[in-house]
Amino acid sequence: MALMVADSSALILLAKCSLLEIVCKLFEVVAPKTVTIEVASEDLIRKYPDAALISDLVTKGVIKVKRPGSAGFTMPISLHQGEKDALLLAIKLKRALLATDDGKAIKAARFLKVPFIITPKIVVELFRLQKISFKKARDSLEKLGKIGRYSPEIIADALVSLMEEKDGKADNHKNT
Repeated sequence: MALMVADSSALILLAKCSLLEIVCKLFEVVAPKTVTIEVASEDLIRKYPDAALISDLVTKGVIKVKRPGSAGFTMPISLHQGEKDALLLAIKLKRALLATDDGKAIKAARFLKVPFIITPKIVVELFRLQKISFKKARDSLEKLGKIGRYSPEIIADALVSLMEEKDGKADNHKNT
């Protein structure tokens, strides 16, 4: 099973789109302790159903909590502690994919050559793998466009990719 290290934004957005449990079936999902505190504190659990879901998945061991350890180097960019720990954990777990939607974390991942994925791309992949319907994928992308901090271009690109997957044109660009 492939390994995915998730930061706060990825966990929250996947939970809000009712996709987190599906992702947890496809990946071994790992999060640093700082991230689980950020997204599933007792106060948040009382206020938000998605925080309660994340907490439940952590309690059941579906989302594993690991310590990132120390960097051994200086980060190329300043990050919030949760994103920093998720990036360090992805580096420590060499075969891990970093799930993040944080712009600075993405820049740092690119610089450090850590593979990463953003939530809209996860949605398209879930459809491609036939784990969710086209309607669920489209609805999720539209919801991400409203609740996420994405540029309209990112959501538009994901919707185009979704349509290409639906129409079976993703690998058929020979005439373009």
